[in-house]
Amino acid sequence: MLTKLGIKGRVLLLTILPASLMAAMLGGYFTWMQLSELQSQLLQRGEMIAQDLAPLAAKALGRKDKVLLSRIATQTLEQTDVRAVSFLDTDRTELAHAGPTMISPSPIGSGSQLLSSTGTDATRYLLPVFGSQRHLTSPIIPAEADTLLGWVELEISHNGTLLRGYRSLFASLLLILTGLACTATLAVRMSRTINGPM
Repeated sequence: MLTKLGIKGRVLLLTILPASLMAAMLGGYFTWMQLSELQSQLLQRGEMIAQDLAPLAAKALGRKDKVLLSRIATQTLEQTDVRAVSFLDTDRTELAHAGPTMISPSPIGSGSQLLSSTGTDATRYLLPVFGSQRHLTSPIIPAEADTLLGWVELEISHNGTLLRGYRSLFASLLLILTGLACTATLAVRMSRTINGPM
């Protein structure tokens, strides 16, 4: 096949093919890295929001104040990528909820640590709230420091991150195609000079 191309075709092939492969590999790698970074930032933001909600809702969970919990849940929905928020009693019965029904599977487990469960469209967090976390809104009662007051449940949507990822992918493709067009133009000009009389 290479013998049929001639000098002009070979120059074009040797110029465009390596540049195309390199551009595709580098573009794909950097786009994948950026998508991974966006996903990591989203998950970290979800953890931070859940941990910020725990001391804010601790007093209301201790008093089972559904009105205040509903207000906190509704305000939390205004944060970027937050899809739904729930506050649960110690036995995980719902006290307050804001947003649509959660679509991710409920995290499995118990204890004092943040639990999470990631689905295709969203990530769901479940964080226990203890008496020691009342320090933000009321004085700490030492006897109740280890008492479970309830749970914060939060769901973060992946849609915003996916949209930013697609925009990044589109921009990368435009840059790659522009670079390849410049390379092809240069290769055509070079092949004309090689093909001309010496």
